[in-house]
Amino acid sequence: MAPVIAAQVGWAYINCPIHDGLAFLTALAQAGPRDAFYLRMTHWAAPDSWHVSARPMDRATFDQLCESQFELRLLLVRFPSYDRAEILRRLTAYEAGRLTPPGPIDRSSMAARHLA
Repeated sequence: MAPVIAAQVGWAYINCPIHDGLAFLTALAQAGPRDAFYLRMTHWAAPDSWHVSARPMDRATFDQLCESQFELRLLLVRFPSYDRAEILRRLTAYEAGRLTPPGPIDRSSMAARHLA
C-alpha cells in the first residue's frame, strides 16, 4: 500500500452525492475566471488536472438481504491540495452572488506544459 499512499500526497478529495457534486463544480466555474484553475477542473490534459468520477454503489451494501443493484450515487472529486484556497475563495464569492461573466478559456497553462 505504501506506493498507493505515496501517490496521494498533495491531493485532496471531496466525495458527495452526484447532484451536490455537480452543484459544487458549477459554483466554482461560475465564481471565477476561466483560467488555469478552471482548466484543471475541466480538462483532463491540463497540468494537475482534477479527476472527477461517478462512483457506483450496490444497494446490498446497505441492506444485505437485498439483491445486488448498482446505481450511480456519489461523485468523487480529486484535486491538487494547493487548490483549496481558490476553492474557498470561489465558494465564498458564489455564496455572495459575485459571479464572473462567461468568457474565453485561458489555455496558456497547457501551452507551457508542451514547452517544458
